[in-house]
Amino acid sequence: MDLIAIAVIKRAVGLQGHCGVMAYGETLGRLDTPAAVYIGESDVRAKEVSILRIELRPQGYVVLLDGINDRDAAEAIQGLSLYVGEDRLPKLADGEDYHFHLKGMNVVSSSTGGPIGTVRDAVNLPSTDALVVMSADGHEIVIPYNNQAVVKVDKVGKVITVDDSYIEELL
Repeated sequence: MDLIAIAVIKRAVGLQGHCGVMAYGETLGRLDTPAAVYIGESDVRAKEVSILRIELRPQGYVVLLDGINDRDAAEAIQGLSLYVGEDRLPKLADGEDYHFHLKGMNVVSSSTGGPIGTVRDAVNLPSTDALVVMSADGHEIVIPYNNQAVVKVDKVGKVITVDDSYIEELL
């Protein structure tokens, strides 16, 4: 089963084992408790745990995990990530993509179809999402991930076609 990170534990909250977490997207907030998730340094080393409670507070989400009963235990898991199986992620509307699906895709020019590079990462910037593309010559290019820059995403062929006007000055 492929595990997808949905949050990272940032800090202990209070004395009863609650953890303040930074959620990635909406999945954490949509879970019904108790919820089986995985916790670990990576998806490969994650172990199953149950979230007993999820609260959205003004400063972000706070969770209570089974077996984490005091502040010391909550501090001990700080920095670990929470994961779920890909099948538990919310369904997306047409034209929407999860960032992890874009990683490794080939990026090509809209005019020539020629290769530009490979998506190394997809990131959330303050103004838009963006693709971090590693070009064939080893340069990193950041391309906006929006309808103006991205002409087409072929999920089956794993190819993203980008409008040349968005990359001409970057190459």
